[in-house]
Amino acid sequence: MHVFDTHCDTVYKLWENRELSFTEEDERLEVGLPQMERGNVLIQIFAIYVSDRTHYAARYQTALEMIEVFYEKVAPAVKPILSRADLDDCVLNNRKGAILSIEGAEPIADSLDHLRILYRLGVRAMGLTWNFRNAVADGCLEPRAGGLSLFGRQVIEEMNKLGMVVDVSHLAEPGFWDTVELSSAPIIASHSNTKRYCDHPRNLNDEQIRALIQKDGVMGMVFYPPFVTTEARESEIDDILRHLEHVCELGGVNHVGFGSDFDGIDQYVKGIAKAEQYPHLVEALLKRYKEDEVKQFMSGNWLRVFRNVLK
Repeated sequence: MHVFDTHCDTVYKLWENRELSFTEEDERLEVGLPQMERGNVLIQIFAIYVSDRTHYAARYQTALEMIEVFYEKVAPAVKPILSRADLDDCVLNNRKGAILSIEGAEPIADSLDHLRILYRLGVRAMGLTWNFRNAVADGCLEPRAGGLSLFGRQVIEEMNKLGMVVDVSHLAEPGFWDTVELSSAPIIASHSNTKRYCDHPRNLNDEQIRALIQKDGVMGMVFYPPFVTTEARESEIDDILRHLEHVCELGGVNHVGFGSDFDGIDQYVKGIAKAEQYPHLVEALLKRYKEDEVKQFMSGNWLRVFRNVLK
């Protein structure tokens, strides 16, 4: 069963350590071509994450460096998806595809030109914030979190115009509601769980989930244990499925998927610590849901929203 995963930080690892190989077996990577093949991952979103430790003036340049690493190390083996036609080609021909996303709008600073250039370089999605404040909006860990800035509203409009997917993971709740109101296209939460089962600022409450569903968006269950459970024990696949089940109970059978956060985490859910272990998750889902529903969770829901947004 094909997998569409909406978040990994593999490009950051490849940029940080240029000796790493995406195509050859390397146990230091959680998402590489061998792991994707064994896990039947068909489409993977690769995040461009510029650390908040990077000097403000260097963030755009750093993002450009990471994009170059993507084209040097990943793109020769996995088809970059730039359009709806590219996405369909991967699905119809069982060809592995990659979508570039920006995690946090820090690299664009306050420039729509930077956003447009990143689009021309192949970026097709963007998370508006990481955890803190930028020129677009406030992140989920800002103490006095506000909504979208005036520039942030221009960014949403430009992303809609270009055909870029708007990602609200990491965004503070006021900005979430501004985005729901403003975006003319479906939005996603690429790697967020439910507050119902883990009350963490990175997760979404029931009102937000219902709004995402009404917007025809999708949220990706994330595998980072602090976002999975607050209990002092090892997280298991069943804990992830509790979140998925809750989204389904809210009417989200067609609005939930997975965004692992592989290569960006240092704690793991038992049984699914690398992309190659996705079959463990599929097996657990098939014990609870019909096969057609599981196919929707694993790829179908994501395919719908990206086909709707990409040009």
